[in-house]
Amino acid sequence: MNANERWDAIVVGSGMGGLACAAALARFGRRVLVLERHYVAGGLTHTFSRQGFTWDVGVHYLGQFGPHGATRRTFEWLAGAPIEMASMGPVYDTVHFPDGFEFAYARPVEALRRNLVEAFPAHAHEIDAWLAAIRSGVQAVRSLQVLRMMPRGMAAPYRWWKQHEIDRWVGRTTQQVADEILSDPRLRAVLTAQWADYGGAPANASFAMHAQLASHYLGGAWYPVGGAASFANALVPAIESAGGSVRTSAGVERLVVDEGRVVGVRTESGETFRAPHVFSGIGARETVTRLLPESMRGSQWVGEILSFRPNVAHVCLYLGLEGDIHAHGATKSNHWFFQDWEAAAGIWADAFEEAEPKGIFVSFPSLKDPAHDPGARRKHTAEVVALVEWDAFAAWAQSHHESRPGEYESYKDVLERHLLAMFGRLFPGLAPLVVYHELSTPLSTVAFTGHAQGAFYGLEVTPRRFLSRSLDAATPIPGLRLTGQDTLTPGVAGAMFGGVLSAAGVEPLIFRHVGG
Repeated sequence: MNANERWDAIVVGSGMGGLACAAALARFGRRVLVLERHYVAGGLTHTFSRQGFTWDVGVHYLGQFGPHGATRRTFEWLAGAPIEMASMGPVYDTVHFPDGFEFAYARPVEALRRNLVEAFPAHAHEIDAWLAAIRSGVQAVRSLQVLRMMPRGMAAPYRWWKQHEIDRWVGRTTQQVADEILSDPRLRAVLTAQWADYGGAPANASFAMHAQLASHYLGGAWYPVGGAASFANALVPAIESAGGSVRTSAGVERLVVDEGRVVGVRTESGETFRAPHVFSGIGARETVTRLLPESMRGSQWVGEILSFRPNVAHVCLYLGLEGDIHAHGATKSNHWFFQDWEAAAGIWADAFEEAEPKGIFVSFPSLKDPAHDPGARRKHTAEVVALVEWDAFAAWAQSHHESRPGEYESYKDVLERHLLAMFGRLFPGLAPLVVYHELSTPLSTVAFTGHAQGAFYGLEVTPRRFLSRSLDAATPIPGLRLTGQDTLTPGVAGAMFGGVLSAAGVEPLIFRHVGG
């Protein structure tokens, strides 16, 4: 690749936000160079294989990807081609609480409401009020998005018009809204159980974030046929068709600045590439701490970004199984298991002190994918996810992922044994079918994505984060824009729309294709 080659834009990071941003620009003929530190494109939508098993690292299910879903329409416009998605069926999440209580999150919303009323017949009016609040919260997010896309000088009248709505739904936590509407603590636990899907415990997260997540699945959940790698496989050719390029194993060392303007990037291998627009999709915190020259880190904008905490970290136990897993309890539906009714206390602080996490998420991706061929040995996969405290891993943060110290490996072994035992207790029929297991930790997330403290969801999802304009796509530094989930909401869809809207700041005609 010629370092003097002309590019219309450079995107740092090939996660969903970066690829969506580049593809949106490519749809209007822009030549975009995407630079990725990992050896494969896709960020947390990439896959990996071991001994004939293949797992996704960050995609378990997606909403609004049905035949008429807004997210699917936008993605297919970006790719310039259809994507094949498989429905997960009438139930996409099953939550399990003590004393054998189970609740099925079903589609459509009428089925969800029916299940809720059957489980809590004395609270039908509260359930209706909660569903109405979900709709209001989603509208508030949309109002906030419009506000953040406006030039600051034009935003004041719109903010005045929408301020009450934004304060009520964005400016309050999930717990505050739940306490106001729901009188039964068990009903509150059920309706907020999915908070790990965006990493914000109800006491801290903006209710609008929870509303966005809940609404995302009201029409059901979908899974990409062929696995999560299908996303990069569809978007990379779209970028290349306009003369762009997606380059892997090409970590960016720093931004190139000329007279206060970002004019390009310098890679870790010493190459310099220039373009009039540079988009960073690696995270707002990572952008200012890793890419921005140190002389430019003293601004109020940088200070506000650094004041936001990284989101939660996680461990994931990847399982390879052989046999008829459906007959022994595996389902297309995801499973959430909670040790008590305090679903918000699901973060595993220390495996030496707690033999099991208070909550885990279990998924069987091979059952969701109709393209999966189990073969003669009936190979299938499962994933067991637990949220964890970064502090338990901080002591080894400076070690290299291929040469961790013995203390870390010992701790990792303890985690793995605990999760295997918990999986065996919850799915006794499946435990004998496990023939392979491997654990990833927050240090794995740091090694492959660069996210600070292994925060795969980016930054905290508090009201303060969403009300701050420091995370607007347009930064105070000319030539530099943010893209991806930090500019909008966590997750694949949030990162995709964040990428599209960031690109629209350069090419406004993109706006007409958002969700349409």
